[in-house]
Amino acid sequence: MRACQDVKRENSRSYRTVYLTAICLAFLSVVRECRSRIISAYVMPHGGIALDPGHFNTTNTTAKTEAWEIHRACVDVGKEIASVYPDVILLSTPHGIADYSNFVLYLNRRGVGFADTDNCVCPPCCYMVNVSLASEIAARIRDEFSAQSNVSGLSSFGPPGGEGVEPFPLRWAEVIPLHFVPFLNESETKTVILSQPSRRYTEDVAMIPELLTLGQNLYTFLEELDERVVVIISSDLAHTHDKSGPYGYSNASQPFDDACGKWASTLDADSLLKTAAEYVDRAKSCGYTGLVMLHGLMLSAGSFSWHPELYVNHHPSYYGMMVASFTRKIA
Repeated sequence: MRACQDVKRENSRSYRTVYLTAICLAFLSVVRECRSRIISAYVMPHGGIALDPGHFNTTNTTAKTEAWEIHRACVDVGKEIASVYPDVILLSTPHGIADYSNFVLYLNRRGVGFADTDNCVCPPCCYMVNVSLASEIAARIRDEFSAQSNVSGLSSFGPPGGEGVEPFPLRWAEVIPLHFVPFLNESETKTVILSQPSRRYTEDVAMIPELLTLGQNLYTFLEELDERVVVIISSDLAHTHDKSGPYGYSNASQPFDDACGKWASTLDADSLLKTAAEYVDRAKSCGYTGLVMLHGLMLSAGSFSWHPELYVNHHPSYYGMMVASFTRKIA
């Protein structure tokens, strides 16, 4: 009888061992699979008001409230990115050092620069970033995409990826979104910066097919990396909300911002690719091409989907600013 009980106990241990082993293997499989996935994507503004609304020179209490809501949303996104601690951040910038025809990847080992607020310049209002650039990954994207997309690389003050070369110069459209990611200056996380071509000023709608294709190609490339990746699109919306602004007023500004907001909260393609496209040239948005590229990337998620969340969409000044997140979820 005792021998039978011993056998039962031994069998029970074996079953538990097999069961726990299966759970551990499944967990490790998920972790391994997750390491080769894009974790999340974000749309962040690069308007100086977002940095510190305390310097925003307005007597309009609604505008002041909206500015602080934008700032707090950017802070929240930065904390969210920090919580997943990505190995690589891919940042799309519409105001970087740009080629007319090609999308440009920065190939230096480091990027350094500053931004200031709309009403307090540097100095004294200097917001600095000093980030490690993933020059090897950027060079691979350049090499793999050059035959199928208008993608090239650019180095400054020395050879691509060169040791001891001065950092690549960064400015507000790169600095402001990265400034909100609190660990970048001290961490091993590296950044790939993709500069949108300057033809976007006049050809943004015509670029839609190639932007969708580029996004799809980026998805395929990034998914095959071992590193954990977060995507940030540096983007402001319509620049024609106020007749006293540098671009004047257009009645296309609010419909454009509304369409982008609907896309960011629902991923409705027509809102971005049809409605917003109808208004973008009159609305004068610097970030539209980055949004379309991101849409192409997310379209390629296959059996996975995204959870979109629009945090805020305001225009406290003459230009609109939107903060949104798109987190990956298993279907």
